[in-house]
Amino acid sequence: MAAVQDLGEGVFQFQTERWQTNTLLAVAGGEVLLCDPNWEPAEIEAIRDEAARRAGGPTHLVITHADYDHVCGIGYFPDAAVVAGEETAWAIRNGSAADGLRGASPEWGLVWPTDLRVDLVAPADEELRLGAFRARTIEARGHARDGRAYVLLDQGVLLPGDYLSAMTYPFLVDSLRRYRESNARLLAAIAEHDLRWVVPGHGPALTPAEATAVGEADEAYLARLAEAAREAVSDRLAPSPALLHAYAVEPPRATTDDFEIYSLRVYNAQRALAEAAGD
Repeated sequence: MAAVQDLGEGVFQFQTERWQTNTLLAVAGGEVLLCDPNWEPAEIEAIRDEAARRAGGPTHLVITHADYDHVCGIGYFPDAAVVAGEETAWAIRNGSAADGLRGASPEWGLVWPTDLRVDLVAPADEELRLGAFRARTIEARGHARDGRAYVLLDQGVLLPGDYLSAMTYPFLVDSLRRYRESNARLLAAIAEHDLRWVVPGHGPALTPAEATAVGEADEAYLARLAEAAREAVSDRLAPSPALLHAYAVEPPRATTDDFEIYSLRVYNAQRALAEAAGD
């Protein structure tokens, strides 16, 4: 089952063994806010039971992005108010997020409910009132084609989704450029808000200083990667030498085997080269 860490002031971090994926549970005024409840069905059910034990009022469920490990818990909370950004809401409403769950089921031997929904679409850079909770939204595309980060203003917690992780490095599924822009916005949010914790989608909860160090190291890596890709395109290298040139840029930290099997470093080099060629 997921390990639990008490972060104080009614905030709890649940972390599953798989990819060190986090669920955030916050309690205020008899209400519950959950961020990205996951992973295995039994773990999600345990989180749901813990939420019910701690508060009997409404449940608010905020979703950072539509990757299957972040939407897999929605169906377990039929009475919750589900909040997501515009692009995430679109992925949920058009069925592609549910398709991602169906595709992952045979890979892991697990089955999740696919009756996904969004009740409130959250624009970026706004303050939301979610019952007893106040949340500031931040656009966070780049890792994926969709993304929303949240600052729980009264709890002093930043929920950046799949950014600012101390146990892996940037994964450019969508765009190097947009990832860097989102990373910069998240670093600015850390500086702007009175935070106690940054709880990324994967890995340990971080102090603001620790998260800033991670974000700055990620930016340095991505800047070097972008420069290497521009060099390869400018020198008109053939595809394989170009890929090797970009791949030679070392990530800021190691990741775990269960992430590395997906060849994050190769994917990043390919994405950087594609963007450099497009420019």
